[in-house]
Amino acid sequence: MDPIGQVNPLLEALRRQLAENIDRMRKAGRLGAAPPGAAREPGAAHTESLEAALQRRVGPLERRTPEGRLAATRAFVETVLMAEFGRGLLSDAGFGEMLNDLAASLREDPAMREQIDRMLGEL
Repeated sequence: MDPIGQVNPLLEALRRQLAENIDRMRKAGRLGAAPPGAAREPGAAHTESLEAALQRRVGPLERRTPEGRLAATRAFVETVLMAEFGRGLLSDAGFGEMLNDLAASLREDPAMREQIDRMLGEL
């Protein structure tokens, strides 16, 4: 299976984790409202495909250690969220913490960790 074909199930899990983390962080007051322009405008042109962005961001990362795999998972999550919602997310003070929480959550589940590692290994 090609790496992007493996992304769809991961995206579903990521969306589920994202919704849970956003809700939790908002209730705790650690995630502000999205800044203006954070959401992607409908019909906005993409200059880079998701596959190309993933290869550019994740490809060069060392993934032989647990820390390296966690960093690659974080880069995967960040890249997907940027593709989905735009670069405006970077300006939210809670975004980095949310990325760390999502990456850690995805790596905690053995089946999800195996899928992510397999997909990341093919990039």
